[in-house]
Amino acid sequence: MNGGLLKSASAVAILAAAGLFANANAADFGGDCCADLEERVAELEATTVRKGNRKVSLTISGHIGHQVMWWDDGTQSDTYIGDGGNIFSRFRFTGTAKVTPQITAGFTYEFGVNQNAIGSMNQLNGGDDLGGASAPLLRDTTVWLRHRQLGMVKIGHGSTATDNLILIDLGQKSSASTADAALYNGGFLLRSGTGLLSNDTSYNWAAAIRGHESFDTSRRNHVLYETPTLAGFTLQAAVAEDNFWDVALRYAGEFGGIRLAAGIGYQEDTKFNSPSQEGAGTFGNLCFDDPVAGTFGKCDVKSSEIKGSASILHVPTGLFVSAAGGQRELDGVAGGPYVGPDLRWWYVSGGISQNFFGVGRTVLFGEYLDSRGGLEQTQFLTGTAASDASGYDPNTVFASGSTTNMWGVGITQHIDAAAMELFATYKNYSLDANGFTGANASLNSGANGVADFQTVIVGTRINF
Repeated sequence: MNGGLLKSASAVAILAAAGLFANANAADFGGDCCADLEERVAELEATTVRKGNRKVSLTISGHIGHQVMWWDDGTQSDTYIGDGGNIFSRFRFTGTAKVTPQITAGFTYEFGVNQNAIGSMNQLNGGDDLGGASAPLLRDTTVWLRHRQLGMVKIGHGSTATDNLILIDLGQKSSASTADAALYNGGFLLRSGTGLLSNDTSYNWAAAIRGHESFDTSRRNHVLYETPTLAGFTLQAAVAEDNFWDVALRYAGEFGGIRLAAGIGYQEDTKFNSPSQEGAGTFGNLCFDDPVAGTFGKCDVKSSEIKGSASILHVPTGLFVSAAGGQRELDGVAGGPYVGPDLRWWYVSGGISQNFFGVGRTVLFGEYLDSRGGLEQTQFLTGTAASDASGYDPNTVFASGSTTNMWGVGITQHIDAAAMELFATYKNYSLDANGFTGANASLNSGANGVADFQTVIVGTRINF
């Protein structure tokens, strides 16, 4: 009992002494200590990123990507420095908030900055000739509401159901490769075997590879519904401006050391209203026929497309194969009925993805693309009448269709500690336009047809 009292008395004495010491030190510093502290807090508040409330969790993310591209079109060669491909720089704001234990709300706001985009470069520009930094491109501004059992509803401008559907790749080739191969050289004009450039900028490698638009779906103003994931499967469906809708089924799973991801989708676009796809006659760029000027609108043309991709990875060895493909059909009248071929394409890549050096995965790969009918569909939608400069004749049946092939090899080195990757890739593009009726004079010049195009690209991307 007495021992307990002694211990308590000792504790009180120690606390009292500590209090006297603290007071003495406070007295030594005077009142300036609090003023200095308040000033420092004010400085930190002024330099800190703050959000409007504590209910929504805000995340800032994105990546910066640049690359050097050497190219050779059979007559001319050069080296350009730029952004683009499939990695142009972007930054996004993502917010989430929990409404109930079952319901979550959120938003995405994403911008892209594509300075000197290599997909827009050609023999006549590039480098300083292409201009400085482009204005930030608004890629995504969507709001969503998700229920664990009922799924998600999203509204705004951004990705619909089939966007990114052809890009599934477990091998992590990332910046060095994509099934949408025109992202690397699409702006370059076709050059004949005799050295003549196409005399129409509509006839470039993008037109030959993928026709009038990207293999990957463009972002739109839309409303989308997504089901909860069930046994690895997720279904999405969206409706968008203008008279566009799509649906996609995705799967992801792993079993016995085998990882598998796949997706397939269908889309329809039944109204074209961009200036390049409208009749430009005496009434201006309208979605109506103009018989006075002999031009015809394109808004009655329907583009329907089925596409998808799949990827398989053997986790222990890192061996992988990824494949993608699609078919696009045009139906309607634009200066005459379309009688050309459907656009059909397929892509395959494979290699090994392993952490050989301890810093991150090293990905070694080869790739191949086959695409047919791109020039015919481009010509149909860029021409306005049978007698115009494109040479489109609705009474002509295309012999076999243009055929474009691409093969390439590459390496991607991931550096996990810096969320970074370095890559290098070689790609060779060839075009057989012999079955293409109505090509301009340059493409029909000489017995050698269209010259091959080759490029070497080295670059980097760092994520944040």
